[in-house]
Amino acid sequence: MFTPIKKVTKTLLNLGFEEEYGNDLNQKHVVNFSYLLFCATSVLMLVLFVPREVHSLVTLSALGLVIALIGLKYNQTGRFTQAQLIMPLVKIGQIGLFSLMYFGTASHFHWLLLNVVAYTFVVFRADQRIAKYWILITCALLFLICEFTNTKGVYLTVQDQRVVILSVFFAIAFYFTVVIHLVMNRLKSVNQHLRVLAEKDELTGLANRRKVLADAVNIFADSVINRDQCVFAIVDLDHFKKINDTFGHEAGDLVLFEVSTLMASVIRSQDKIGRYGGEEFIVIMPNTTLREAEYVMEHLRQSVEAMEIKTDKGIIVPVTISIGVASITPKTSRYEEILAQADKGLYEAKHSGRNRISIQSAR
Repeated sequence: MFTPIKKVTKTLLNLGFEEEYGNDLNQKHVVNFSYLLFCATSVLMLVLFVPREVHSLVTLSALGLVIALIGLKYNQTGRFTQAQLIMPLVKIGQIGLFSLMYFGTASHFHWLLLNVVAYTFVVFRADQRIAKYWILITCALLFLICEFTNTKGVYLTVQDQRVVILSVFFAIAFYFTVVIHLVMNRLKSVNQHLRVLAEKDELTGLANRRKVLADAVNIFADSVINRDQCVFAIVDLDHFKKINDTFGHEAGDLVLFEVSTLMASVIRSQDKIGRYGGEEFIVIMPNTTLREAEYVMEHLRQSVEAMEIKTDKGIIVPVTISIGVASITPKTSRYEEILAQADKGLYEAKHSGRNRISIQSAR
């Protein structure tokens, strides 16, 4: 039921913003939301006061709507600083005029200044503290003036005053709820993004050493508890130093990236792969026998051997890999034992001529 509303809201908040993790994205969302809410409020004012022919209020509401649309456009076209400043200034001006001259201070319309305070704390950065403090001081002074000044509502009946009080309460609650929701969602999104970055190898896009070893621990523990088969493989690019020395480090980086991309596409969906260090990679295969692992790794070896990696100079770099494979046994007590056996297998594959697989059994 709420999915279409969420999609529309997300689209409106992201209008004009293509970057996913820009430093000011959360502030831009809050600014967008504030302008959209201001536009909606201005339209509501027009609907209420046009039939009553209160021309001054209609004019102020129409002017507020135009300014809000301009600020919204600024925010979506990269003029973020201007958009930041226009919103609190026009909002303070509107609240002051409506409270002191039209609705009366008894309407408590000036409590909407709390929204401006929340906006200021969320939207303005630390290096904009001068603007932030001036806005907060202005809000505080205007609030005190409204609190200690008793002005009558010229255009509102007693019933209207009650409606305004209720509306102010719900407007403040709604604004704080949405802003807090935006901030919390942003924090979750950024934390998730940082977590992914912390677990990803920058060059290859695979899991980094810390992440793949964490996967190894988890899969090994599950295998021991459930008494399942589990196989680890260590993959190493043959003569990688020679590739760097012959074709340059840029070619070496290209080889690492291309081989990593291929390996990620060749291994099965349930397997885990990550960069162990340098030109070495770890593949973790849960619920897998040595025979099945040998088949998967042989397919991987053949796929890499068949690659044609071409540098920007048009030179084709030949690439092969050597692989050491080891399996869990009932006597295995630590995942490091399987890695040690896989590393032993890799050593044997290297010294047996490279471009081959060596199968080991953990002891």
